[in-house]
Amino acid sequence: MKMRTSWKKDKRAEMGVGTMIIFIAMVLVAAVAASVLISTANKVREQAQNTGDQAINNVASGFVVQDVTGTVDNGNTSITDLTIQMRLQAGSPNMNMDLVSIQFVSGATNSMLAFATTANTTNYGAATTGATATWIAGNHVVLQGDMITVTITGLTLGYSAAATVKIVPAYGSSTLISFVTPSYYSSTYVNLK
Repeated sequence: MKMRTSWKKDKRAEMGVGTMIIFIAMVLVAAVAASVLISTANKVREQAQNTGDQAINNVASGFVVQDVTGTVDNGNTSITDLTIQMRLQAGSPNMNMDLVSIQFVSGATNSMLAFATTANTTNYGAATTGATATWIAGNHVVLQGDMITVTITGLTLGYSAAATVKIVPAYGSSTLISFVTPSYYSSTYVNLK
């Protein structure tokens, strides 16, 4: 007896393989899309963080002036030196005084002064005190809690003279000090703020 084998044409298996191929392709496309989205989100987050840090530095950076004192010459006719006591604003990052310039304006005088450890006619001098002071050669960094003493020399500020000192950091807000000298000098030191 001969057995007869008949093959039935069944298309279900072909459709299952096709569906599986489409499913794998969709998973691969979704994985690539997710990878692109995660990468883009990380780049945007980093850029936003950098922008936020720069904005905080520009807003919070700067100095708060505590005191301004003038030193009067021997003849009691003019102020020859200014001493400015200041500290960092609350929230300000550390400041390198090598990158801070000071503009002094009074009458016909308009000077832009750079930092030097010793003051002269073209440079202002500065020193810092505080438990966290990192004041070493080539690295004049002011930290939170430090008090900075700035000295400007070579001045001739007579009686009732208006003057402006503008402290300009590398980034952040400038500090403006305006004062008028007294109508006479009765002592060696004059408080101007």
